[in-house]
Amino acid sequence: MTQIVGKWLAEKSKIFNVKSTCPKVLDLCMAPGGVAATAKKYLRTVLIDAVTLPSHIGGFEVMDKGVCRNIEYADITMYSKEMGLQENISTEHPDYKNFQIDRPFLGNLYDIVICGGAVGDVDRLEPYRKTCERSRLTASQLVFAMNRLTSGGSLVLLLHHVQSWDTVCILNAFNQFSDIELCKHREIRAIGSSFYLVAKNVNLEHPSARASISYWKDLWAYLTFKEFQEIPSPLSTVYMTDDNFAESVKNGFGPHFLRLAKPIWKIQADALRKATFTKHSQQ
Repeated sequence: MTQIVGKWLAEKSKIFNVKSTCPKVLDLCMAPGGVAATAKKYLRTVLIDAVTLPSHIGGFEVMDKGVCRNIEYADITMYSKEMGLQENISTEHPDYKNFQIDRPFLGNLYDIVICGGAVGDVDRLEPYRKTCERSRLTASQLVFAMNRLTSGGSLVLLLHHVQSWDTVCILNAFNQFSDIELCKHREIRAIGSSFYLVAKNVNLEHPSARASISYWKDLWAYLTFKEFQEIPSPLSTVYMTDDNFAESVKNGFGPHFLRLAKPIWKIQADALRKATFTKHSQQ
């Protein structure tokens, strides 16, 4: 299935059209590895590094380890130093032993970063993570990715619920510092809310890019520690939630957002009409 999605994504978005003679791809939450295998087919000389959740704590098995140059087996939401946390973490925190201070692949710059992580079995998680893990995962992937993406490179991000305010803010931000398109497969997971953001020509020096990275770090810290210590709710010029900001997003980004979102909604609506449970409910 992931190979089918990888091939479809490559053909629809042309994400693997890279001019470099030795392109580099970073695949976050890589397993089982279908997208990485697709990258290898389209870019024969590609060097692929990956981070993926170990299978013993809920991750998928990697089907073809030989596709990658290096694979780091880790929970990407636990790289505390990557997320800007410099001080020691209290031993009272339930995940105290799981935080990691290393920053793998930091010295590399990648032409493409794939952020394909989805929350798996929440039952294995500590209670504080169960209601916010999707946001923690997205923030973690984005910070990790942006800190390793080459200037002008491309990023692919799995998102959900295109109409949700959190998703709209992410799309609005990326629209300010990259060229964006949204992709949703017409058959695989079409009935659900998931889709891919493809951002090309990412300008890492744009003020909104820098502000976004800072916000994602603060959001991760807030969601990770708010139940255990006093920590302020994150604020950002590109993620504010007051009425004036919402109005500016609606007026500025709103028309473009609708052009991007309508095909996503249509694919999901068509899939719902064809679904067995929908047909039964109509009879």
